[in-house]
Amino acid sequence: MSGTPPLLVDARPTLSIEGQEDSALGRDLIRLETREDEQGVAELEAVFVNYGAPPAGGPPGFVHFDRQRVDFGKRIAVAFATSGQAETVFDGSISAIGAAYPEQRPPELVLVAEDNLARLRLLRRSRSFEQATDADMVQQLAQSAGLRPDVQLDGPTHALRWQVGQSELALLRERAAALDARIAVRDGAVSVKAAPAQGRPIPLSRLNELIRFELRADLAGQRSAVRVHGWDVAGKQAITEEADSGAARAVAVAQGRTGAEIVREAWGEAPEDLHLEQPATSEEARKLAEARMQSRARRFIRGRGVTRGTPSLRVGSQVELLDLGAWFSGVWEVSAVRHSFDQASGYRTEFEACRAALEQGA
Repeated sequence: MSGTPPLLVDARPTLSIEGQEDSALGRDLIRLETREDEQGVAELEAVFVNYGAPPAGGPPGFVHFDRQRVDFGKRIAVAFATSGQAETVFDGSISAIGAAYPEQRPPELVLVAEDNLARLRLLRRSRSFEQATDADMVQQLAQSAGLRPDVQLDGPTHALRWQVGQSELALLRERAAALDARIAVRDGAVSVKAAPAQGRPIPLSRLNELIRFELRADLAGQRSAVRVHGWDVAGKQAITEEADSGAARAVAVAQGRTGAEIVREAWGEAPEDLHLEQPATSEEARKLAEARMQSRARRFIRGRGVTRGTPSLRVGSQVELLDLGAWFSGVWEVSAVRHSFDQASGYRTEFEACRAALEQGA
């Protein structure tokens, strides 16, 4: 039937250096792995055979010790074409070069690369942000590193926020975590968003694309509410703001019970009180409480699976998992992805996913 995903996928990756396909690296590839999660800085590790006859002829030798093709800082990209059209799963710069000289095998070249977010790790500084939102700070961090920001954050305006001996990357991760946002590089831009990607979820069936999947709905990290406490310097009064199960329901796609609702049913009220966040306004305290509640809520059910190679799976994308039964089938959000290729298993995609609620009736 037209549009039906294939039962089997046999795909070798395409590797590009500085935007040009490198057929020699593709031919000599032994294995590779790309990794990304919600904290940003995607990584690539690839291993190649590094011994053979040179293209122009002559005695055999090391074939990839060529700075015109392989060098620190050079851009490297990996793409897979499982449905006729190549999809890029990694785009970054070479940050480490290694070699292995195994017994009874040819020498190997090892390339390690990171995406452009790694630039933010290089600069550590101390400064302050006054009357700035989290979106303002993230945009400034990206632009100072020469990156284009793509920010969608609904955060408070901070009267004063310090960066003390902290790398730009650590500050970016701190502010994203405060609002339960996902960090990634997409189409050359630094994407920091507090909501999953929009669009049609990617269907994955236990009877087709999924090789295996396991999950757990766990109340250990769930709370009935989150309360944030602080001090309003201008008003000279204490601040207490609360986010309850309504905040958890706001990030639930399924219509069944959330972890916060089940905790209350099973054990009664079980709030979390936060005293170290130091909000200076009620708005800031409320946003912090909502983000913490939603961060806990959307990790109520967590799963880990493997597919037969799905290059469209990225952090923040949504998947529709099928044939898992009435309790757990439905839409999940992808929180981590690992694309891998080797000579034995071919192309595989491992992923982690989460959701905030069971299906209706569970």
